[in-house]
Amino acid sequence: MEPTILDKMKMGAMMGGTVGLCIGFVFGSISLMRFGAGPKGTINTLSQYMIGSAASFGFFMAIGSVVRSEQRIAPPNMRLPVIVKARKE
Repeated sequence: MEPTILDKMKMGAMMGGTVGLCIGFVFGSISLMRFGAGPKGTINTLSQYMIGSAASFGFFMAIGSVVRSEQRIAPPNMRLPVIVKARKE
């Protein structure tokens, strides 16, 4: 049985959140090395990068997985009628 649209949306959100956490960790670490932690501290600044990136990636991956999983109009094994007219010579 195929997963429901809600299941696909949750799976897309989890995958996007995971990717977002990794990207946020990389870019947050680079930002911390370049500019320092600031008044909030190292852990708080890094977690802010990671959570923001995870939320963004998760949101867009959830939407993308729902858009991509639309129902088909015709089943794949159904052939559409083709009308071919004979050419007049």
